[in-house]
Amino acid sequence: KTQIIIREEKRVNIWIDKIDLLPKLLSELNLSNKVAILTHKKLWYLYKHKFYKIKNIKLIFLPEGEKGKNIKYLEKIYNNLLQYGFNRKSVLIIFGGGVLGDLGGFAASTFMRGIDIVQIPTTLLAMVDSSIGGKTAINLSFGKNLIGSFYQPKIILCDLSLVETLPMKEFNNALGEILKYAILNKRVYLLLNQLKEISVSSIKNPIFKKIVLECIKTKLDIVKQDEKELIGLREKLNLGHTIAHGIESVTKYDKYSHGIAVILGLVAEIYLSYISGLLKKSDFELMLKFIENFTQGISFNKDIVNISIKKMYE
Repeated sequence: KTQIIIREEKRVNIWIDKIDLLPKLLSELNLSNKVAILTHKKLWYLYKHKFYKIKNIKLIFLPEGEKGKNIKYLEKIYNNLLQYGFNRKSVLIIFGGGVLGDLGGFAASTFMRGIDIVQIPTTLLAMVDSSIGGKTAINLSFGKNLIGSFYQPKIILCDLSLVETLPMKEFNNALGEILKYAILNKRVYLLLNQLKEISVSSIKNPIFKKIVLECIKTKLDIVKQDEKELIGLREKLNLGHTIAHGIESVTKYDKYSHGIAVILGLVAEIYLSYISGLLKKSDFELMLKFIENFTQGISFNKDIVNISIKKMYE
């Protein structure tokens, strides 16, 4: 019997508001061989000026929305990379929201058995959650995120100027994840209570940047202890998501955005914790009041009451 221990070194560099440093960072980490950017056309034409210093960029355009997170578009990414003559030393920059991050991350983790990724999230939800932690996936007809991998990006660049053009619904989308972190981490809870709201008008407030940073740190503190969800610690990050994924799946991803489904999932799961005797009544009421305070301006689709519990459970 021979035992050989192979240690894999993983170091993720996270930068806030430093997108201008991208060419320098790519060069320092030797990630400037062949570079492709996976994005949406509309996004690219809005922000392509931010990438003018990077030479010979190849572009891969995908449609927007959760329905693009499937095998068909995964194959399109593979084919584009092969057409561009990419190899194991090539780099994929993912410039978009959580759907592109999940899909592009999975493509990069499997193309040539793994090429380097740079994540540049363009939604607040992706900045505080989905671009962090290395989970990648595509959806199947049976459910969400059933095929995927754990694969860490080399660089994550969160530039808050990118969210200044987002509609309010995207801030509501991120709110579900931010409220989740506030329940998991008292520092996020206290900062959020100081800020009072998550909206485009709060971006310039220094507390806003602190909240983004604190959410990232909360997630990474858990991920580094249980990257592949083997000891159960990382499951904390699924708070609100078990029921949220059920809601999304049963409603065919049409009626509820991910963030809104997470808010509904949070309410349902803290209630289940309370009636199961796992959460004190006072804590349940405090959490519920806290969630209500931040969601007063959100119009929730009342069709939620007509969802079959049996189907959602399945």
